[in-house]
Amino acid sequence: MTTRFVRQEPFTDQLLVDAGVARGMRVIDLGCGGGDVSCLLAKLVGTEGQVIGVDRDGPSVARARENADSRGLSNATFVQQDLSEPLPEPHSFDAAVARRVLMYLPSPVDTLRRVAAALRSGGLAIFQEADATMTPGRHRAFPLHDRVNEWILQTVAREGANVHMGFDLPGVLAQAGLDVEHVRAVAEIEYGADHSLFAITRAMQARIIQQGVATEAEIDIETLEGRLSAERTEVGSIYVRSMSFGAWARKA
Repeated sequence: MTTRFVRQEPFTDQLLVDAGVARGMRVIDLGCGGGDVSCLLAKLVGTEGQVIGVDRDGPSVARARENADSRGLSNATFVQQDLSEPLPEPHSFDAAVARRVLMYLPSPVDTLRRVAAALRSGGLAIFQEADATMTPGRHRAFPLHDRVNEWILQTVAREGANVHMGFDLPGVLAQAGLDVEHVRAVAEIEYGADHSLFAITRAMQARIIQQGVATEAEIDIETLEGRLSAERTEVGSIYVRSMSFGAWARKA
């Protein structure tokens, strides 16, 4: 029951399969970023299917195209578009998918209503979101882990993200008029050689500093990985830093 910030595909892939994404389906990937989820989808729907990735960021769309091309996935195409606009080709998709997107939207219910309009009758809406409500979890003191985890959470919260979207996910799907069929959650942990907290902090360092959450000196990125590893020396020590929720719903 684990998933990682740097490689969430096992949980995402299982969520997509269990929800019913299959060969021949036409799927839209919302907020596709660099196209990792789009590529997962493209493999699941096969050459008989089609995936359209949508993202408002032009460089991300370009990276997604390169990502799909490098994997030989000709059934994935990408469009630059803001999710505040009506989605392309209404009533034409078998499924709509997004990973860690709703938490950053000011009006997720409105977006989900636009998603519903893009789906065929009986179409699926499949979403994965992070949640910090029950975390951090640990059986002994991890002061540095706690501090680093709080830097990450405070930064995304100050940027306007909802850090409790996992728990909110079934509610927003229902408010958008979709019939929720299943909800699940897994722990995102630090264990053994896993250094996800460090990887996240390194990727987010500029944002953490920009939001005034921590200074460059406080982060001390050159020594941070070693300090985190040293704190988690006890054999079998586990640090639960976040939860990842997945849900799917259906258009009536």
